[in-house]
Amino acid sequence: MTESETSTVVGEARVLIERPVEEVFAFASDPRNEPKWHTDIVDVRPGTPSSSADGELPDSWGQEKTWVTTVQFIGRKEYEVEVTAFEPNHRIEFATRTGPLLPVATCLFESSNGGTLFTRHVEVPLKGFYRLLQPLMKRDAPRRQETFVQNLKRILEGEGD
Repeated sequence: MTESETSTVVGEARVLIERPVEEVFAFASDPRNEPKWHTDIVDVRPGTPSSSADGELPDSWGQEKTWVTTVQFIGRKEYEVEVTAFEPNHRIEFATRTGPLLPVATCLFESSNGGTLFTRHVEVPLKGFYRLLQPLMKRDAPRRQETFVQNLKRILEGEGD
């Protein structure tokens, strides 16, 4: 695919969470917590879309390489997501492997004044029909990331969930 046939939308947001980096990382790296703060995610399970969903859900993205996320965004769909980087208390990176949109999301955790500077960065390559949505997605992507990071801050600072 040529440069003219693909464009990329980028969204990024960061927030200072008044909790130690270990606590923020432990919560955000537990896939059971993902739907609580990343509200596009409805469900998470280890495996691939064609695999069965039996067994306990591991308590860390780092315990499995491939996951299935059920997402409510432009419809409700299951996507195969691969954990491409997992550095405890520092970084988690996900690459979507199936579906019409293949975003790569990176979560960074940095100690800052006794708290944690949390950054969520997403890059979404747009191909084909989805390129027509670029103006809307370009405007929406940063806002969505801001919502997610603020949800995480609210939950971890004890302002309810």
